[in-house]
Amino acid sequence: MLWHLTKFYLCFVIAFFFKRTRIKNAKSIQVKGPVIIAMNHPNAFMDPIAFTTMVFPPRIRYLARGDTFKKGIVSAVLESFGIIPIFRIQDGGKEGLKKNDETYDRVNKLLKKNQKIIIFAEGLCIQERRLRPLKKGVPRMVFGAMDAYDLKDLTVVPVGVNYSNPSQFRGNLFFNVGEPIHISDYMVAYKEAPAKTMNQFLADLTPKMKELIVHINHPHNELLISHLEEICKSDYFAKHQLNTNNLEDEFEFSTHIVSWVNKLEEDAPEKLKSLTTKTENYFNQLKQHQFKDWLIDPLKQSKINYLNLSLRFLVIVLSFPIYVRGLLGSYIPYFLTTYITNKKVKIIEFKASFLMGIGAAMFLLFGILQFFVAKALAPNTWWALLILVNTVLTGIFCLWLSPFRKKTFGILKVLQLKNKHPQVFSNLQHLREDILNDFKKMTL
Repeated sequence: MLWHLTKFYLCFVIAFFFKRTRIKNAKSIQVKGPVIIAMNHPNAFMDPIAFTTMVFPPRIRYLARGDTFKKGIVSAVLESFGIIPIFRIQDGGKEGLKKNDETYDRVNKLLKKNQKIIIFAEGLCIQERRLRPLKKGVPRMVFGAMDAYDLKDLTVVPVGVNYSNPSQFRGNLFFNVGEPIHISDYMVAYKEAPAKTMNQFLADLTPKMKELIVHINHPHNELLISHLEEICKSDYFAKHQLNTNNLEDEFEFSTHIVSWVNKLEEDAPEKLKSLTTKTENYFNQLKQHQFKDWLIDPLKQSKINYLNLSLRFLVIVLSFPIYVRGLLGSYIPYFLTTYITNKKVKIIEFKASFLMGIGAAMFLLFGILQFFVAKALAPNTWWALLILVNTVLTGIFCLWLSPFRKKTFGILKVLQLKNKHPQVFSNLQHLREDILNDFKKMTL
């Protein structure tokens, strides 16, 4: 019941929490019959909740760490959301592992009823742009379900979860759904050699999942890759006529950068080290001037002029009353959400989940409070509803105007640098061009 009461609200929450979201090939999930969704797991509760709301209407259940199921209301709430506890040796010891027999039985019964269940195939939650080794419990669960109820078939669908800023508000989220794997194709071999077939299934699943995410072979290259993504993006998108608002195109671009960095790490590590040093130097200088890379990008210079700056300031001035109204209605819940999360959450993989959860509760409570205060002061209920709608709409406007204001002040700062210290700006452009040319030469 609790799930049905909250699922629609969560759809709105996810839409506002992320700047852009996209799910590719959702039809692979929205099929009849039992489905196990094998997913990587960078972002705690955010991964399954966001996926569940975006792939709706089928209801998706998922497995979560058993040690979070405290007796009482916490366990009841988690269960009502369709979350099934599973225990690792480090969470529940040997006693916890014994409870997994009950978990497997529940999963098998749900699959018998043609339900859909997420399993996090890496067995842990970690914020790295790479696929960790898959756990052997995955094939055991898959083939165990086939054995338990003699299912005619079971579909395993690999899903890659890709965030632009996994721990931050207003990032992007792209679910990349792969081609289904039919377990019936393995059953003849499984009956003859179960252990060998389960290992083969895991060997088949791993590359299918890896191609659905941005997989960086070596974590020490993550910062370099994020820098190269900023520097190379506009040039790559213009050259290949891609859409900067399309998350599939973003994924194609990122995988292109990553594949070359992975290759260079093996073939030309010294050249890659030199490139890393140059990009670190360039971004350190950007940080000193409080600039973003796009302000130096030659392809963006047509937009960096005093006419555009004046028009942007005009928008900011004219919309100031709307902006203030939006802040009055949303600043307190926003501040409390940020403060509580930063104070209480120390594990980065849980930050976004708590931001979303606490924010959803805070904004709902403050919305209800504003409604009843307005209802007490307004002539009738319609005025109170109008004030509530006004709060929501002006709050949405603040979400749009806040980055617009930051970009406007960035344009102002770079124009001031061009006028007062043109040589500094020119040096930054040369540094940027040098990095871009080096990377192009390495990838030829």
